[in-house]
Amino acid sequence: MASRCAGTHSETMNAGLTLFVFSFCGFGLIESGSSLLSCPSGQFPLKNQCVSCHPTCGECEGHELFECTACALDEDGKERFLYQGHCRLHCPREFYADRDQYTCLPCMSNCEICADASVCAKCSEGYRLQSGVCLTVLCGAGQVQDPDTQECIDCGIGCKTCSTDDPQVCSSCTDGHFLYRQQCRQHCPQRSFEERARGLCIACVEPCVDCRSESLCLTCQTGYFLNNGTCVKECPAGSYKDVRGWRCQACHRSCLSCRGPGPRDCERCSGSIRPLYGKCPLISCPPGQYLDGESRSCRYCDVSCSTCFGPAAQNCISCASGFMLEQESVCVDGCPLGFYGNSSSLQCERCAENCELCQSADECLTCKSDSYQLYLLQGNCWSECPEGYFETKMGTCEPCDGLCLTCDGTSTECLSCREGLHLANGQCRQSCAPMSYVAEDGTCRRCAPHCDACTDYSICTKCSFLYLLLNGACKAVCPKGYFEDLDQGVCVSCHATCATCSGPLSDDCETCSVLTPKLYEGTCLEMCPGGTYYQTSDKECQECHQTCALCEGPEPTQCLQCGKGLVLDPNTMMCGVTGDSDCPPRTFLQNNQFTCQACHRLCQSCEGPGPFDCQTCALPNFLNNGSCVSKCPAGTYSAHEVADGVELGFCMPCDHVCGTCTGASPRDCLSCAPGYLHLLSHLCVIHCPTGYYSSGERCEKCDSSCVQCSGPGPDACRVCTPTMLDLQGTRQCVDQCPQRFFESGHSCRQCHTSCKSCTDNTPQGCVSCDWGSVLQDGVCYPRCEESRYYSQDGVCEPCAGSCKHCSAAGPRSCLTCRPGFALHAIDSQCLPCCQSEQTEQKCCLCDSSSALCLEMPVPNESQDDIILRSKAVQHASAALPAALLLAVVLALVVFALVQARAKKRLCWRRSYERLSGVAREEPRPRPMPHGVPEPDDSGDEVDVVYTSRDGSVYRRYGFIHEPDTEEEQDEEDTTENTHLSRA
Repeated sequence: MASRCAGTHSETMNAGLTLFVFSFCGFGLIESGSSLLSCPSGQFPLKNQCVSCHPTCGECEGHELFECTACALDEDGKERFLYQGHCRLHCPREFYADRDQYTCLPCMSNCEICADASVCAKCSEGYRLQSGVCLTVLCGAGQVQDPDTQECIDCGIGCKTCSTDDPQVCSSCTDGHFLYRQQCRQHCPQRSFEERARGLCIACVEPCVDCRSESLCLTCQTGYFLNNGTCVKECPAGSYKDVRGWRCQACHRSCLSCRGPGPRDCERCSGSIRPLYGKCPLISCPPGQYLDGESRSCRYCDVSCSTCFGPAAQNCISCASGFMLEQESVCVDGCPLGFYGNSSSLQCERCAENCELCQSADECLTCKSDSYQLYLLQGNCWSECPEGYFETKMGTCEPCDGLCLTCDGTSTECLSCREGLHLANGQCRQSCAPMSYVAEDGTCRRCAPHCDACTDYSICTKCSFLYLLLNGACKAVCPKGYFEDLDQGVCVSCHATCATCSGPLSDDCETCSVLTPKLYEGTCLEMCPGGTYYQTSDKECQECHQTCALCEGPEPTQCLQCGKGLVLDPNTMMCGVTGDSDCPPRTFLQNNQFTCQACHRLCQSCEGPGPFDCQTCALPNFLNNGSCVSKCPAGTYSAHEVADGVELGFCMPCDHVCGTCTGASPRDCLSCAPGYLHLLSHLCVIHCPTGYYSSGERCEKCDSSCVQCSGPGPDACRVCTPTMLDLQGTRQCVDQCPQRFFESGHSCRQCHTSCKSCTDNTPQGCVSCDWGSVLQDGVCYPRCEESRYYSQDGVCEPCAGSCKHCSAAGPRSCLTCRPGFALHAIDSQCLPCCQSEQTEQKCCLCDSSSALCLEMPVPNESQDDIILRSKAVQHASAALPAALLLAVVLALVVFALVQARAKKRLCWRRSYERLSGVAREEPRPRPMPHGVPEPDDSGDEVDVVYTSRDGSVYRRYGFIHEPDTEEEQDEEDTTENTHLSRA
């Protein structure tokens, strides 16, 4: 019998079977013989067996989600970080995610949000961020710390101190400002007065609408009369109600009561005198006289009076023309300050209470300047300007800006706004800024701290990062019965069966409610499920041993029923393996041949406990080199098959040409192996086929005009399609030849440089010429000398610097080029010849046998180019002896030519060659305006025409060569004509 661990025993049962009993070892280990084995990753030891951790845990000390000891990638491939026994997707405030250890580590001191331990992104309240470090906030007067940014921000205008939640809400004001409804104002509004000692706006006492103090009213509500700074319904004796100014005015001194200010307005007289026609007479005197009390006789009134009553001649009742009756019954030619002349009553009547100069009772011109400031508006004097106006230093009320309903200090410093606008920082706006809302008074108020969007101070709709929304408030931590949904930024209710949880589902519970008290793998149940038992001390259902179908605890091996193929020992209540039995699924038989141990939690079957001992994997995992992975690595593809009702996953190798693939075929490639090129969608090849070119690691299709190409577009063709023509000097294929080219076979060859269009490449093949040349007998004769062109004004102008001959101004009108340059056939531009080390595109490949650019250089030449170039080098080395022989022959030819030149048989002197036709003497043509003769069109034959080695066409004009003497001219003419005749 195989050796067993201490405490293991076997007994012979009645049926003659041997019962193999599982060993019981120390906590965290399983004993097998003399060796101790720890549980594999993702499992923890429980009652002498290895049990799987919660799926969110990497390592654990229990199978619930709050018993993690280490974290890693979860089954969905998401990173999780350890914090207080949980593997979380996000670390909480004041912690950051360490992706090396998969744990939440604390930020630096006083830091709320950070990326690592050395750099803070947001500080805790009471601290501000400076150079990545949190410093104590010390805000100055008129500033407050922003609870979100932790920066010091300015309070509202005039504020000395203000609310942390909303800087526009003032609690005290600076000198010169007064607190009114949580705003600091330079002037208190109507119905209030300025208390300078406390810096407050105090409401006037009803029914006063304008006051300077609680006891000094300036204006009363309609229906009340102002009397000595107070508002009364009835005026006292000796005064009357002035309804024009809503004030109590004194009666004439002769009246006991009256209805107006004059001596004729009496209603009652003093003593027993009865009023007569509104006045209180003593003894009647004729008009213009009064009763003298001493002499008891009538005396004449003063000349200013029309009528008077005494006791003096100046005590007038009415005035003569040009005078006004003053309040003291004196007729004056001008009313004093505070009075105005009433043209109807011819009396001086008092101005409004606070008016110093007026035109009528309700039209003040100047306000009084007493101990307090008054402001003039529309003929009235106010201690504070009414709504829609602001107080100026000139003592007037000026209108607010059109957007403001009320303002203070200036027209644009709004205190309230018109309908549809909202007040923010003294400005009226169409909408409030982020992190603010429209209050009931129409102002923009800041949302509560840590709230990014709200409809009211107490109703938040979106919280700041790492704060969670619950019932309109932002929470740092969700209360019991809720879990943190950091992706949505909200606190969400747990499932009804949970007391606390980490998610909304029924299997996200951490603790259970009274109705469902038993916790099993995050689910709260009334009873533990089959294969588990209730552990009272932990208040959770724990797994039976793998050999048990049912168990009752308190140990997991206290079986009530065994698994398939196992038998129950009635004495020990343990299940054992018989001689021909197998271990249950997801377990393996240990070396002692009787202990079944659990596989790693990812394995469907295994040969050991570790994560690399898997034999099969169940979807969504795949078997790769003995381990179960969620995604097959590069060079493999995922496959699956069904075995015993379980869908198994495998990682199978790709074809050798593929880097990644979807199947085993070489046509299933997603990317290619090194050295292969990606063709079409899923094919990898060594070389690109005809019609494609290599671009990086892919074969791309050539332009439709090309059969073979070296790159994208129509400018990289090597071979043209049968219907297209090869454009000489370029890599283009065209359907018809452009200007300055003629069709020759399957190519477009360049005309002679003197031609605009032609039938061949000779100087005599021109069909049309450029402006500045004249066509005659197929030859284009230039009007201007070399390096000049014939302009529209009939003047020879210089060509661009790189052009030797040109047809117009600019660098793209060249016909031939200066040395070191070659002509681009399409652009008509002279480009510099590329040097060996030059790689930029602004040059061309030159050939001494041609004046044209051969091809633009290609920066990234293909592999085919390199192969062709290496073959060319091989051919060149093989042809070296032939080249030496050719050089000897050329030397002999040169010697013969020199001899011929010495005998004047060749016209080298000016590098001319003879054209077809017979030369004959012609009369000298008439000079053109610029000095170059015009060709003669009178006959079929023309003067002798020459073409130079660079392709220029010449007649023998004076600008080509001018002899020093007439004899030299005649000698040269004779010599050249002789040479032409011999030819």
